[in-house]
Amino acid sequence: MMTYTEKRRLPIVYSVGLLVLSACTALPGCRQDEGVASTAVVGNDKYTILDTRTDGFDFNKAKSLAQDAITAYPQMSCMVGLFAYNPPLILEAVRDAKLTGKKKIVAFDEDAVTLQGIIDGEIYGTVVQNPYMYGYESVRVLAGLIRGDNSVMPEGGFKDIAARQIRQDHAQAFRDELQQLLAASPVKPSANAQRPTVAFVTNGIASFWDVAEKGALAAGRDFDVNVEIRMPPNGVDDQNRMVQTLLANKVDGIAISPIDPDNQTELLEEACRRTRLITHDSDAPNSQRLCYIGMDNYKAGRMCGQLIKEALPEGGSIMLFVGRLGQANAQLRRQGIIDELLDKSP
Repeated sequence: MMTYTEKRRLPIVYSVGLLVLSACTALPGCRQDEGVASTAVVGNDKYTILDTRTDGFDFNKAKSLAQDAITAYPQMSCMVGLFAYNPPLILEAVRDAKLTGKKKIVAFDEDAVTLQGIIDGEIYGTVVQNPYMYGYESVRVLAGLIRGDNSVMPEGGFKDIAARQIRQDHAQAFRDELQQLLAASPVKPSANAQRPTVAFVTNGIASFWDVAEKGALAAGRDFDVNVEIRMPPNGVDDQNRMVQTLLANKVDGIAISPIDPDNQTELLEEACRRTRLITHDSDAPNSQRLCYIGMDNYKAGRMCGQLIKEALPEGGSIMLFVGRLGQANAQLRRQGIIDELLDKSP
């Protein structure tokens, strides 16, 4: 059987060293360990978060980190994947170790392997976003702004697309719903020089972004704009180059999920001056971006923490896995999980 990594083969990606540094300044107790961002043990008398491991969107590394954690922490109770590709790779590692059912897995996002794992009882549950609507709403807002319709701007500059918890009892229905949505989505229409052009820029390549692309293309059809999709395979430098090319091509608007907003400030501000810039999925609140479209990642983290509590009603030790901690969405999800497990006020 082909593994998840083989199905979604990517180039080996960049070192996360710089992102680790930026993440460590924001996270209490953070340390660097051979290029892997991790944190000091956090916990109470019931739940303990052993560590947070980052892989820099390298699928091979993501799986090896899960395998290493299983070996290093044999008493570990639960493994939590914060980005879409993490849970399937955690599941592979657990299966390889013949520990299915003995290590609880809690997930983020709606990868097909994750949903099947929930249906089969190998994954407890997942917190899903709505990437289709991230793409759709991003293009809808940009199309309206280009045509002078400021009513498309969300109140307070934040369009909240609420997260949902998916457990075994609803996983099949949710997967069917998702498949129907994708099957009804349009293919990319031919570009038309008479229409405005907007770009939808992701923070990497993942099944999550495949769904978002469908939404963006559907909105392009509905609101009569050309849509350019950009998915950087090799991290922040790749994303920066893509944005610079889009600006040189004088696109009318850009929706971006910034990989490292604190270190992309200059580029983001340039984009704000030269076109219409909004963010989605992960925000850059210190920039002059016009609005942010996505879920409240802190609340989503707390929802994930609730699933962990359900999976471990008697308590236990937890390991977190994520692509990058330099991204705001990763930091907020992680903090939400910690605060929920420690019963802290929001």
